[in-house]
Amino acid sequence: SIQGTGADGRVTKKDVEAFLGGAKPASKPTAAAPEVKAAPPIVAGPDQTTEKLAGMRKMIAEAMVRSHAIPTVSTMAEVDVTKLVAFRAENKESFPAQFGVKLTYTPFFIKALAEGLMEFPLVNASLQPDYTLIKNKNVHMGVAVSLGKNGDEGLIVPVIRDCNTKSLIDIAKDLEEIAAKARSNQLGVADVQGGTFTLTNPGSYGAVLGTPMINAPQAAILGTYTIKQVPV
Repeated sequence: SIQGTGADGRVTKKDVEAFLGGAKPASKPTAAAPEVKAAPPIVAGPDQTTEKLAGMRKMIAEAMVRSHAIPTVSTMAEVDVTKLVAFRAENKESFPAQFGVKLTYTPFFIKALAEGLMEFPLVNASLQPDYTLIKNKNVHMGVAVSLGKNGDEGLIVPVIRDCNTKSLIDIAKDLEEIAAKARSNQLGVADVQGGTFTLTNPGSYGAVLGTPMINAPQAAILGTYTIKQVPV
């Protein structure tokens, strides 16, 4: 009920005393609010068309806008994965017959990430609007995958739960399952909720560097990029 006369409308001691004494504090003069004009309707030009986003594409757009609000700093690092490439080459043929799943690089990345996040738990956390920090005891890894048979129906981030307690083989099986669901558009709501960190792997199609957007409200995201031989 008290009209503040201090800087930026702050209530001062004099304002409180005047209010308690029954006097009405003097209002601080304020500048007239600028006139807000409505945005003009969008009209397509002769060589343009318009399309209203709906459904999955609208949800993706909304998620990107939320993620854009997160302060972001990007760090690039090169990693020598010579032994990883050699291990995969040696076991790629026998792995499906032995464990019933293909051996790709992504499960290795997820396993390494899970171990790292247990060592640095603040990265496996999320900041809430009221500045409460939610810390997670387990790593529920969101993995960016393409939707649809040809991977051209959008992008979604299903979650592999409890990666910190799972073996490489378990993670590989879970990854193959969620990728198959994504390709056939069979992911449920529960499949995409509760992630604590996200991995995106643009290296699978040859990307060499990037700055992926954090999946709000998570604290960070890791992008893995192309593996190539280089002279050292």
